[in-house]
Amino acid sequence: MTQKSIIQTPVPHPPLLYWVLLWVLGSYQALAHTVRDITDPDPGIILGRDFSNLWTAGRMAMRGDGLFAFDVDSFRLGLNEHLHLLVLQNFSYPPHALLIDTLFALPPYYAALALWSGLGVVAFALAARPYLPRGFPPLLAALTPAATICLWDGQYGLLIGALWLTVYRLCELRPVQAGLAAAALTIKPHLGLLVAALLLTRRKALVTAILATGAMVIASGFTFGWYSWAAFLFDTTRDQANILEQTSEQFYFSMMPTVFPAVGGGAIGIVAQVASAAFALWQMWRIRRLPPVDLAFPAATATFLILPYAFNYDMTVAALGFAVLLFGRWGELRWDEKSILTIGFLSPQLTFISALIAPAALALSLHVQCQLLLRSPKERSVLQRAK
Repeated sequence: MTQKSIIQTPVPHPPLLYWVLLWVLGSYQALAHTVRDITDPDPGIILGRDFSNLWTAGRMAMRGDGLFAFDVDSFRLGLNEHLHLLVLQNFSYPPHALLIDTLFALPPYYAALALWSGLGVVAFALAARPYLPRGFPPLLAALTPAATICLWDGQYGLLIGALWLTVYRLCELRPVQAGLAAAALTIKPHLGLLVAALLLTRRKALVTAILATGAMVIASGFTFGWYSWAAFLFDTTRDQANILEQTSEQFYFSMMPTVFPAVGGGAIGIVAQVASAAFALWQMWRIRRLPPVDLAFPAATATFLILPYAFNYDMTVAALGFAVLLFGRWGELRWDEKSILTIGFLSPQLTFISALIAPAALALSLHVQCQLLLRSPKERSVLQRAK
């Protein structure tokens, strides 16, 4: 009679030197920009550039001037008044985002930025933990290239990523909680495109999301004035759309991983963007029957191939997805798959080097993600592999 061995074969992980270099290279751009912002004497530069928008809008809302955050000239006067910044920035979020921003505008600016960043890291690490392979440190989940850029810029990326992971993990088990998380995602509505598609076939989560979003819209309308919604829908959205019509010399184009600006916009950009979106939707169609938790990472990757307007600091879930595959399935990856996923992982900061690298890397990485999900049907579930 033979006795089964209780010793399990260890799962191969990436070589330590490769893994360390991956994270060092992945944080380079964020660290370089952080040092620049701290040491540059230019009065138009501040650490947490985009957080200065959130904090200033929150300050304006605190004193009853929230609706003026949606008037570009008034908002820029507010930036000068509160932070002594003379910059061409604007507040580009829907009015119910002020419900969050007002809370973080209570402390002084740099204390608020530290609190915002710290809570973002904790929220994302906790939301990511169930998705991580055994041995993957949760803190690293909040230190991917996209996450470090988000921390440098003071953006919503970690919060949005935490909500995204929560929706995909809970939409079947706890639809009400998933619906509430989806409603909170509407502070950046364009990023929730595939979340909305996911909830279309999950009535309880969808109804919860609609009702919760409606409640936030009503609360913000009564709190900050209904004009704020009119200004956001007609003025802010127009101003944001005009961004894509500017010249590629603008700095923010170097932070966009999407196809339309990468090829220079215009008619060619439209054709390329449609092709990119069609490819992403086709890849998602191939894995449509998998559990939602398995779709979280490829759906995040596909989002940046579908949208013409998005930024690298919002790629927190997509970048983590590549790291999870590299760490958890290293032993079964071919060399070309390892190379593609490595470039995909670094793509949030490669936008600063070349506009075309990120969308190409994302397309190839999405294909690899879908192939791996279809290749091992007995081990597809991210949560099962993490246990």
